[in-house]
Parts: sequence; C-alpha cells; structure tokens
Amino acid sequence: MREYPRRTALWVAELRKDGPPPFFGTGHPDNWPFCDIAARVDPRVRAEEAIAARLDAFLSEHASGFLVGTVCRAALRWASLPDEALARYPHLPDPFEPLVLLLERGGGFSIENGFIDFIAHRVRLTRWEEHTATPPIPSLTPDALDALDAAETPTSARFRAIDAKFERRIAEAVESIGHTYVRSIVTGV
Repeated sequence: MREYPRRTALWVAELRKDGPPPFFGTGHPDNWPFCDIAARVDPRVRAEEAIAARLDAFLSEHASGFLVGTVCRAALRWASLPDEALARYPHLPDPFEPLVLLLERGGGFSIENGFIDFIAHRVRLTRWEEHTATPPIPSLTPDALDALDAAETPTSARFRAIDAKFERRIAEAVESIGHTYVRSIVTGV
C-alpha cells in the first residue's frame, strides 16, 4: 500500500520545517517509514495505560512480527494525540490510516531487499523524499480498497503466473508418479 509511505513522507517533510532534523530519515533508515510521528508532534504523548496493555496482550498472541507491533504501538500513540497538537497540521492526513486499514482487512507486511512487501503488492522502500510526490489514493473506503486489491499489478500478475505454473508442475508430477497418497495430499481428494 503505497499510501502509507506517501503520507508518512508528507509528515517527515513537514516536521523537518519545525527545527532540527527529526529522529527519523537519512540518519536512521531503520526507522523509515515506520516511525513514531506522534512523539515528534508532541513528545509528551502517551497512550492510556489500560489500552496500551490490551494492545500488548493482543500483539503477543496475534502480531506477525516485531515490525507490526512497532507500527501498532506508534498508531496508538498517534490516536492518543490531543486535538490541539494536530491543529497545527490541518493540511496533513492521518499517516496511520492506510496501514491500520490494511491490518483490519487481514493484510500484513514485511521488509525484504529494499521493498515493503504487502503480500501480493510490493512498494519500493526508497528515501522519504521520493514518496512525497506519489499520487494519493483517492479513497480508502472498503469498496475503493477492494477495487485496488482486484486491480492487475505486475506483482500480483507475477504471483498468479507463478501459482499457475506451480500447480501445473504439481499436476504433472502427480500424474508421472501416479501415487494415490501424493495425489490425495496435493488435490485434497
């Protein structure tokens, strides 16, 4: 989902105007784009302890990895920001909305070889400055996201082609082996 790095890049660009370079960016590439923007907007922000504890308990059972937990905690701190802290930035979108929607819809992500891999869609992990020019996704409604999910992309087309090729190879192997047990495992019959 290219919308998350785009929105985060807009916040990084804006926060760089407020003073010394933020704690994320060039000097800390491990933080980009999964950075705690709320801590920069208002360093005093803390999530309610009971809610943070519930999130930690949930993540300990359900998070697919450390990075997902890091982002969920940052999103909770973001949601804990007081309105007056955000009033200084009325022109900027909620940076975590696209990622929260991705997770709510059962999606996941990882980082590998300079890409954020959103399972079937990959987003090149470049410097934050390059993401500020990315066109916004016009709508994050469920229908609009369903249409994006269904859209043909080079990555999703490649995965479908790999899956089809893999299925053909399995079918050929099963036919050549002719073993009932292998056929039942592969075909479920």
